[in-house]
Formats: sequence, structure tokens, C-alpha cells
Amino acid sequence: MIGNGSEQSDADDPLLGQLLDDRYEIRKALDRGGMGTVYLAWDTKLERRVVVKVPHARLMGDRAFRLRFLQEIRDLANHEHPAILRIEGSGSHQDIPFAVVQYLRGGNLRDRIGEQGGQQTPDEVLEWLPTIADALDAVHKNGSLHRDVKPANILFDERGNAVLSDFGIATAIGAADPDAPTQEVREELTVVGTFVGSPAYTPPEAIDRNLTPAYDQYSLATVVYLAIAGELPFKGPTNEAILIAKEKNPPPGFDRRRLKAPISKSAEKAVLKALSRRPEDRFGSCSEFADAFAGSGTPSGRALPDGKWLALGVALALGLGAFGLVRSGGFADGIPEPATPPATTQEKAGSDLQVASILPITVQLGSTPEEIDAAVALCRQEGGTERGCARALFEDERLRTVTLAPFEIDRTEVTNAEFQRFVDETGHVSRAEERGYSWDVTRCSRCDWRHPRADRRAENHPDDPVVHVAWSDARAYCEWAGARLPTEDEWEFAARGRDRRIFPWGDTWESDRVRSPANEGIGLEPVGSHPNGATPDGHLDFAG
Repeated sequence: MIGNGSEQSDADDPLLGQLLDDRYEIRKALDRGGMGTVYLAWDTKLERRVVVKVPHARLMGDRAFRLRFLQEIRDLANHEHPAILRIEGSGSHQDIPFAVVQYLRGGNLRDRIGEQGGQQTPDEVLEWLPTIADALDAVHKNGSLHRDVKPANILFDERGNAVLSDFGIATAIGAADPDAPTQEVREELTVVGTFVGSPAYTPPEAIDRNLTPAYDQYSLATVVYLAIAGELPFKGPTNEAILIAKEKNPPPGFDRRRLKAPISKSAEKAVLKALSRRPEDRFGSCSEFADAFAGSGTPSGRALPDGKWLALGVALALGLGAFGLVRSGGFADGIPEPATPPATTQEKAGSDLQVASILPITVQLGSTPEEIDAAVALCRQEGGTERGCARALFEDERLRTVTLAPFEIDRTEVTNAEFQRFVDETGHVSRAEERGYSWDVTRCSRCDWRHPRADRRAENHPDDPVVHVAWSDARAYCEWAGARLPTEDEWEFAARGRDRRIFPWGDTWESDRVRSPANEGIGLEPVGSHPNGATPDGHLDFAG
């Protein structure tokens, strides 16, 4: 039985301990609201934590609400972007639909602002603003609006990367999609209840339902205003009063005497422009707004662990190899496991594969609390910053036992030369090339795989690992090479082995086995430059 109201407690929640779809074990309630409950669950098939969203049964009789919930699942599944919450699956329990999404351990922006004293500095805003702006632009490019951008819907992973969530009231814009809901259904989706979205973050044109991408930009600017000022630009006793105030009055400037840190005039101007009453007076895109805000500041970027803790290689490996990005990183957990390992076309990539597992093997993966404590202590001992050595950065999935099928993994990262062959044969255009920028801790204009830096061309460094590669680019490369990306468990086993080593070579840190500030400094160098940093199986560059 599924509960009917938000006042329900854990003690009388019938879903706790239940196994949904014979797969998702409900562990605890993370949040209870008027629309439903969000649970932490355990995926017994893939052996990892996930989040399960279950709407209240009393709302399922409302056809519009049911359609809206099902549409959220569709919208999440159709948006492929590293900063958009990933849908893991869906199902039904006692005729109540539920959605399964990835579990992020870094909390949300609402809580983060609270932990930072109720306000953020402009540099702290720049740690998440460009990422969320880019995600929203991707949503708009796909013909949709988010329509509920607010601090609670901006999440963070364990590395501090921002992720956009909750598309429950997303609305289509632009050309019709033959697979999309009908206009009648779409209209129902926009009128659930008496108001759509969160009035405090909604633009004045919401009254007339004038839906354009500028709608989300206004909401994003409101979040920025709140983060810096510690209060919303417009307030009122009712939703209607708030919207009327927005429609009649220009946005107020910042009270500089009450800010956590100074904000430049041009950054303030960018926020106020994005909060313009008329949509046409705002920026052309959310990223333009983020660029204008950042242009006057000195963004420090997210504080990353120093030295050996920073993944410097930033590339992908052929076959079941590694794939990481400075911006977000990640593994192909959602890619279905083939019945047998895929054949790898070595002739295409010209790479040297190493066998990681010949027979199915059962191993322990993950970290114990004591191992996490040791990692944090070593990070601080080596000069890491307080934020860079935060425990959340080192926490992994719980210690677990898994069985892995046989697989092979490339010995090194994919090189510029190998990626060039793929591009030459397929004509592939990377995501960074399409949008004109990439990420290298902070946003990097005109950076892409051909131009790792403004002063460095990939063609002059054929043996360097390819960088500025998005997940979709990596997937396309692997398909061309007759392979796939790894699962998280496969990657960890290849790096740590059966004995769960702390480092690829053993349990003792030795800076000469990697490229780090302790020896050569940071930056790219040819793959395999540190053969003494190899795993016992001969895999290279796992630690940079």
C-alpha cells in the first residue's frame, strides 16, 4: 500500500523496506512534500544507491498530475547532458508510477547557501552558475523549458559538480514532436493546481503564459540574486502579489552594505538585466548571462584537491576503459551489460589492450570508513585545502561484494592521434566544438579536443591523452571502435585489483609515479609517461 499524504512519518510508511519491481529496496525517506515522497533506495541489480520518487496516491486520480509526473520521466530521459539529473529507470507499484534517478551525495544549493551563512560570494556563485546555465541552454535547444529553477532543484555530486533536477513541470516549446504529448495534454500539464512553478522564482510573463527560454533565465537570475543578497528581489503576501510586483517594478539593486563579499558593477548589471521585466530585454541565452556575470570577476573555480588528488589525465580509455571530465566525470553505469564482452577493434584504435579479468571474478569493492579517514588525512598532510580535502570528495559506495564478467581494458588513455582517426573516418563533431567552449576547472572559451589550451594544438601532441571530450563523444568513439564505456565496478577493479590497493601500484604514495606538482608540475604529457605507476596488470595512468 502507498501512503496518501505528506504528513506521513517513517513509522507508518508502508513503502519502507519494500522491494519495488523486484529490484529497488526502499531504505529511507529523504523528503516528503505535497506532491509525493523522495526515497533513498538500493538497486539490488546494479548494487548501488538510487533515488526513487513516488507521487502521493491521492493525486493519481488527477489525470493532469499523472500526465505531468510521467512527462517528467520522459523529459529526464530525453535530455542528455552531464549536468542534468540522470534517469535510471521507472516502474509502477500498486498502479502508482515511480521514477528512479541517480543519487547525488552533495546536497542542494538551498542547503549549501544556508551552510555558508545564508549568502554566497560572486566567486562561490561561479562554482555552479556556468554549469547550470549550460544545462538550461541544452534543455532549450531540445525544445523544452524547465520552469522550476530554484535552489532546491540545483543539486551537487560528491565532487561539487552542479546538476539540474526536477523537470516535473517542464513544458515544450518550438516545433511539435510526433512522440510528444498532444497540445491538449500539454495544456493540462501547465495548469496542475492554481499556479505552475515557484512564484518567487517565476518571471512576470508567467501570468500571460508567455513561454520562452527567457523564462528559465529569469528564474536562474533570481537564484543568483538570492545567493548573493541573502534575500529574494521581490516578496509579497500572496503569489499574485509577488507576480504583480515583478510586472510593475524594476528589480532592485544589491544593498552592498549587507553582502558577504563585494560584487562588481558589471556583475550586478548582468543580474539585473537577466531580471528584466520584458523577456526580450534579457540575454540571448542563460550562458550569455553566466558569461556576463563572470566577465567582471575573477572566478576561482571549484576548489579541487591538490597534487595527486586532481585527475590530470582527463580522458577516456578504449574498450572498457576510463572516461573522465574535469567538469563532471562519471561512468556508464546505465549502459546495459552485454551477455558477453564486446569485441574490441584494435585495428581501428591502434591500442594495446590488457586483460583485466579472464574468468568471472567475485571481489570486494568500495571503501571502509577507516579507509576514507586515511585518505582525508593524507590529502591534508600533502597540503590539500580544507575544501579540497572534504570527506565528501572521498566517500565512495559502501563496501560491497560484486561478481564481474571477463573484460579487457586499454593500457592507456585514448590519444589525440587515435581520436583523430575516429574523427577522420566518421566526421564526428564534438560537443565542445558545437558550442564553442569547454571546461578546464573553469569555463574555457574556444577550447575543444583540437585545442586543449589556447596555446596548445592536439595535432602537435599526438601522444597526449585527448581532452575536452563529452560523454556523448566518448560513447560515439567507443561504438566506432567496437567497444563500450566501463561500469563503475569494472573501472575500480581495474585500478585497485583484487587486493583493493589504495593506489594503482600499492598502498604507499610515491609522487614520482605520477605527474603532479611534487615533480614535473601539472598539465598534459604523453600517455604512458610513468611506467612505474602501472598496476600489477600493466595498466597505466590511472592516477594521472
